[in-house]
Amino acid sequence: MSLPKTLAAAALAAAVAAPVLAQPTEIQMWMGLTGQGGELLTRFGDDFNKSQSDYRVVVSFKGQYPEQRAAAVAAFRAGNPPHIMQMFDAGSGDMIAAKNAIVPVSEVFKRAGIAFNPGDFIAPARGYYGLKDGSLLSMPFNVSTTVLFYNKDAFRKAGLDADKPPRTWPELIEAAKKIRSTNAAACGYTTTWLAWVQLEQFASRHNIAFGTNGNGRGGLDASLTVAGNPLLVRQVQTLVDMQKDKSFDYGGRSNDAAAKFISGECAMLTQSSGGLGAIAQGAKFQFGTAQLPYWPDVKGAPYASTIGGASLWVFNAPNRSEREFRGVAAFLNFLRSDKVMTEWAKTTGFLPATNSAFKAMQDEGFFTKNPGRDVPILSLIQASKGENTNGYRFGRWTEIRDVYHEEVEKALQGRQNATDAMRNFERRGNALLRAYERSTL
Repeated sequence: MSLPKTLAAAALAAAVAAPVLAQPTEIQMWMGLTGQGGELLTRFGDDFNKSQSDYRVVVSFKGQYPEQRAAAVAAFRAGNPPHIMQMFDAGSGDMIAAKNAIVPVSEVFKRAGIAFNPGDFIAPARGYYGLKDGSLLSMPFNVSTTVLFYNKDAFRKAGLDADKPPRTWPELIEAAKKIRSTNAAACGYTTTWLAWVQLEQFASRHNIAFGTNGNGRGGLDASLTVAGNPLLVRQVQTLVDMQKDKSFDYGGRSNDAAAKFISGECAMLTQSSGGLGAIAQGAKFQFGTAQLPYWPDVKGAPYASTIGGASLWVFNAPNRSEREFRGVAAFLNFLRSDKVMTEWAKTTGFLPATNSAFKAMQDEGFFTKNPGRDVPILSLIQASKGENTNGYRFGRWTEIRDVYHEEVEKALQGRQNATDAMRNFERRGNALLRAYERSTL
């Protein structure tokens, strides 16, 4: 039965006059994590969406960090980059130089009217991603550093003390040889992220520069200075010598070597502290965690290791609205909450990036109940600091890392000695730095 004309007209008028419900503003975030970390970060996006109705965050995986960076640059040039991008430490120099592409995170919070104090973040993270005025360029999130994981069962089988992991490189070499001579494991030691561990973290642990101008932190006109550094040459030679009896076994440039440890093939592994979650899930043996070893004949060593992992950068775009930036700030504010930061650290093995989250975990007894979980953060905040423990900011560093990989691999293959490896790395790396310098002027 049809409505009378007057009622139909009234209903139509009411429908026209009714306010249209505003759609939530979409915020795109690109991440570089897979597995457990990627799943958890995606869930944080979903949790934020459920907590409010003004914004909708979409967390997407766009490839590993180098591939993601290339995709983001292309998207920026096309005028449509993501709002937030998770970028690993090696890409920081490139991001800092892209001044028109990014909005410093301190400014994003200021524009949104949300209180933000960079001092809330742990000091090493502030130093790595901050400016001289104390503001932050990006927001520290999945903070890590290098640690030594070791197989306690293999140590016992080799007759080693499972409660005394090697503190120095000579102790690690001795333990690796004992493990091989007793056949407690097929290999003594392996490492992930060769350049990150054996060059960048190694240099910080000994407070030595591997580049001029404050390891690139002082500006673009920096150069690598590794060829004449006997300690860096010694470290490469150490790996070359250890591989002869599989005291060391090379596992590749990135994270592939972790599988050698998780399977029990190698008894020791230097790895990001953020790799703990995968080790805990996959290892069928008791393992321990220790700080990155150091050479005891280096004056003042051990120094603090340096920051790894990634931070969250905010992209600019021609038509990006203030409402979008408010949404970005709201989501970042959600991510830096103690609730999120503590769950992230407990689940993944990454470090709590804020002082309050670290304290909350201490107060609840997390580190007492989980021995070894405070090792990475203590190696950052308790060890001695030096002028070369604050990280680096070189452009095109992902490419320069691969040059290091290529030259060290040649040494491991017997195609050149350690001195030539460092000399060739310096020459080729500096050529890339000069090309980068020209491209940004």
